[in-house]
Amino acid sequence: MAHPLVFLIAPLALLPEGETTWADLVSIQHQGPSTGFSLRLFTAGETSNEALADLPWDGQLDPGSGGSLRRLICDAEIPCFDPQGNAIGIYQRSSDPDALHCIDRFSLLEAVNETCWFYPTHDGRFLSWERDLTLTLEPGVVASEGASAVPKDYERSQLALLWSLLADDESLTCVGLTYGGQRIEWGQLQGRPDSKANWRAFSVDTQAEVSLTVHARLQVLEA
Repeated sequence: MAHPLVFLIAPLALLPEGETTWADLVSIQHQGPSTGFSLRLFTAGETSNEALADLPWDGQLDPGSGGSLRRLICDAEIPCFDPQGNAIGIYQRSSDPDALHCIDRFSLLEAVNETCWFYPTHDGRFLSWERDLTLTLEPGVVASEGASAVPKDYERSQLALLWSLLADDESLTCVGLTYGGQRIEWGQLQGRPDSKANWRAFSVDTQAEVSLTVHARLQVLEA
């Protein structure tokens, strides 16, 4: 059975109070976050810094090339949730599947913040591929595999923004939200991805004075 709470991310002025409908929530969510990026991380294998120019624009690496140690360790699409500009609305389902009621709405900056450690989670040498994309989100729901573990009675303190260091970034990125410790998932309708992508070669050594070293960066264009 689906969890009774539905989540909306959009500017606060757009989030309805009181009674609303599923169709209205979908329409409003389509006015929320509209950009994001695709991120893939690979162990570097024997790929040299100079070989970035030979890597494919679409990020599809053959794991059998570039040395046997080159393998995909992350493949994610991350919306730009923009906590500075967006708020979250929480809506409760009723016996009528098309009728929902707003039980809370507030700026994302007021949510609990939690740090999660994204890839890479171990030392080594890595390749990252990143490409901007446009997207349209559907209203968020607690992921089905975790819905039974989340209390049905709403508590604001149970909502958290997840922040992570991604690849060779030096600042945290908001990568998602949880409720009651369970992932909120947002259906995505994708538009055309950007015509350029970025490859990077970097290494992580947590025992070194400077743990992150970026060896090479290269922007590649659609073939």
